Amino acid sequence: MPLSHAILGFLEYGPMSGYDLKKHFDRSVAHFWSATQSHIYKALEQLESEGLVTSQVIPQEGRPNRKQYQITDMGRSELRHWVSTPLPVESPRLAWLIQVFFAHDLANEEIANLFKKRIEYLRTYLSQLQNAQKNIDETSKKVAVKRVQSLWQLTLDYGIDNYKSEIDWLEKMLPIIHELPPLTQPKIKS
Repeated sequence: MPLSHAILGFLEYGPMSGYDLKKHFDRSVAHFWSATQSHIYKALEQLESEGLVTSQVIPQEGRPNRKQYQITDMGRSELRHWVSTPLPVESPRLAWLIQVFFAHDLANEEIANLFKKRIEYLRTYLSQLQNAQKNIDETSKKVAVKRVQSLWQLTLDYGIDNYKSEIDWLEKMLPIIHELPPLTQPKIKS
């Protein structure tokens, strides 16, 4: 239920609409947690049915009414409990490593190209994290609490270090890929 808890965390800063929440996801945590607008609204419905948030319809001149959500005391308790409970290590699901695992029919250069393209994507993503840094800097000025700013920065630093580490590993593997044994059809012995 991390999406619901992330929503509770954002609502702890103040009341927001689903649209506002999506903007906050995209500007602050997208480098490690993404959410679609439809998933946010579905989670908000569930949170409201559980009594963790309340909503209020706010009429607007010349525009559709705005549905704004606010965290409840029970929601704050749930968030506090969740953020203080250690989570188990999650098994990663990396589709590109499945490609590599079954790439025995590809030439070494084709496999190396997968790695090179991955490096290119990661470098692009790292440059996007610089925009996340700007967003964190701008948003944290509004929050103006040094502790909050520091915790946000820790999550960004994790993302940056993680992608840099993966790029280093990929570059280290390229010479090994070029020296792989010739193509063969694998057979698993029973």
